[in-house]
Amino acid sequence: MKVIWSATKAILKTRISETGFLLWIEPLAAETGPQGELMLVAPNAFAQRWVKTHYLPLIQHALGELGQPPVVKLAAAQAAKHLPAAATPAQPALPLAPRTRTGGRALMRGFTFERFVEGPSNRLAFHASAALARNDTFLNGILFLAAAPGLGKSHLSQAVGNFLADTAPRSPVLYVTAEDFTNDMVRSLKSGQMPAFKERYRGECDILLMEEVQFLSGKEKIQAELCYTLDTLLSKRKRCVFTSHYLPGEIAHLSRELRSRLTGGLITPIAPPDLPTRRQILARRAEERGVSAGPRVLEYVAENLTGDVRLLESALDCLAARATLLGEPPNLSLAQEVLQDLKAVEPRLSVSQIQKLIGDFFQVSVTDLLGKSRQRKLVRARQAALYFARLYTHKTMVELGRLFHRSHASVVHALQTLERDRQTHPRVARELRLLEEKMAGLQVRQAERGTSTPRSDA
Repeated sequence: MKVIWSATKAILKTRISETGFLLWIEPLAAETGPQGELMLVAPNAFAQRWVKTHYLPLIQHALGELGQPPVVKLAAAQAAKHLPAAATPAQPALPLAPRTRTGGRALMRGFTFERFVEGPSNRLAFHASAALARNDTFLNGILFLAAAPGLGKSHLSQAVGNFLADTAPRSPVLYVTAEDFTNDMVRSLKSGQMPAFKERYRGECDILLMEEVQFLSGKEKIQAELCYTLDTLLSKRKRCVFTSHYLPGEIAHLSRELRSRLTGGLITPIAPPDLPTRRQILARRAEERGVSAGPRVLEYVAENLTGDVRLLESALDCLAARATLLGEPPNLSLAQEVLQDLKAVEPRLSVSQIQKLIGDFFQVSVTDLLGKSRQRKLVRARQAALYFARLYTHKTMVELGRLFHRSHASVVHALQTLERDRQTHPRVARELRLLEEKMAGLQVRQAERGTSTPRSDA
């Protein structure tokens, strides 16, 4: 089975992103199952569910191409009791794990130029960083990346270091924060190790990457030492990349000497990504992670998260985890829940809108929906309307009772009954999933039109 699995992996490697392959496929251990079938053992139950949801059809298809029966059994390491200890796969090492560099912080391997999504807001910074990494002379040795948190300045800074590590491994890269530099200097002063400190920053690195320069505000002696360090590095034709939340001219209590040196290179602000770039970022990350979210879902996330790339990636990871744990596809309804949890969107639907949508779905009037009839279809429609009003509007039970002409006890009973039926009756569960899609779709259409929730019941 190990030979068959090895051949299968060779096929999968050509069809799955490198990140997805290393994170989810490579850690799987192949064994022979009880019926002679291929059994793949994942490191844990979550990985087992993820592979089953996102990669099992690809694995089965690859087996078929090899002339093997497309029968695969998936198990988690904890559940594979019959396997000897040596056969239990280890927890996968993240393919984007840090790349250790001596004398400074580790570089994140995933922060490369290839993985950076270029757009109008970051195009200059991207090309300038790549030019400095290639050692193009017009940059004057210094690149200053200014951006708010989460817009990619650390990605580009470390991409320079990773480029050097891959193309010129003998060129030492020193990656630090301004706080690291400060603490290192203070320790060296107290221990009488300043010669070693100066050698580390001035003689032992070909490129200095320093993050969060605004931390140096008001630290006159530290700023003076950095000036001397820059003069030495530039005289040796070394390169430096600095990042900050602010432009050099905006950092308070920065010495004229250091400000002059920082502005002597190329300053490249990075603005928040526009909507097409956010779409592209999400699509790229979804492909890397093996997340099968459709364009409409990614569009919804991209429209509502506007300022922070990290938040975009976090939302995608939350969506993927939620879909995998619940055994559902990454749909609009789950995306709505994720963004509400992240406080990225506020519910846009009103109770009256929900009542109308439910009425149309069950083919009943809103008047009948709010009436006294106990007809079965009306009872189910009423329960569904209460359920979604509770989910999408943050109304209290008392407020819902008033809006639906029901007592508090009646509202509670209706919600509990629907939740019980959802768990025990597949037809009810399917109805609610379809209604969830309709609710999420209505919200997307409202966002596209720029409409807001009516105030009558808001």
